[in-house]
Amino acid sequence: MDILVNTTIATTERFVTSTDGTQIFAKAVGDPRLPSIVFVHGFALSALVWTSILHEKKLLKYFQMIAYDLRGFARSDKPRTASDYSSQLVADDFIAVANAFNATKPLFVGWSLGGSYASDILQHYGTAALSGIVCTASLPYSSDAISNPDTQSATLPGFVDLSNSTLALSSRIEFTRTLFNEPDRVPTEVLWSWMGSTIFVDPAVVPLVGGGRGAQNTSNLEEAARKGLPLFVLIGEADKLAVNSEIRSAVEGKWKDLTIHDIKNGSHAMFYEKQGEYVDQLLKFAKRLFKI
Repeated sequence: MDILVNTTIATTERFVTSTDGTQIFAKAVGDPRLPSIVFVHGFALSALVWTSILHEKKLLKYFQMIAYDLRGFARSDKPRTASDYSSQLVADDFIAVANAFNATKPLFVGWSLGGSYASDILQHYGTAALSGIVCTASLPYSSDAISNPDTQSATLPGFVDLSNSTLALSSRIEFTRTLFNEPDRVPTEVLWSWMGSTIFVDPAVVPLVGGGRGAQNTSNLEEAARKGLPLFVLIGEADKLAVNSEIRSAVEGKWKDLTIHDIKNGSHAMFYEKQGEYVDQLLKFAKRLFKI
């Protein structure tokens, strides 16, 4: 069932059925006749992180924008076996969402964990599925090397602990605050909505989300890099979660069409705290991509 949320700006929310029957929550904003951008959120969070971006008038003038909750997170279904999080299925989810909103060859925008799903999509659907890739504080494939080990060890154990509720809650709060450089300046309704998304993460499912994909087959991604599929990497210079030097070294010299932009004082959630600069850069890249 579709729900028209806003009569001024066309906003539709729906549950999309993936190939295995898993229900994926998705939201689209803007004119469906325009080229599409699909936003993929990071670990433990939800499509709510993109709320401000989805209503950016600069982007809505040229694009339909879509965001969805990854399987295992937030409003989407949370199956409980590793095979339910296979590379094939997470790629199927993206395609099902794109098809549900008639998004032909959209631009993929992934943040943190979300960026790594680009490889899965290309492996199973090829370059016909994407016009380009935008990685925000991420790479287009999974890599432990880009995660700050100190921050990981301080916050992630609470996400998988099945016995300590105090640790589980405090870890979620600390993790969410670490996404920002100035969390105390983030409006309460925004900060708490992001924190609230983490509550829906089942500790038993956390290891499956990444582990279900196993070792990614990146052969199609590597071929796309050589042949010129555009990749845009945005780096927050003050990111507490990502190791920026590792992100750079992983893509430089490997992509025929590569753009890297550093956001000064940018946090892991640079698209929120530095939204103006982030949107301007995304708009510039997307307009080049779609020849607008």
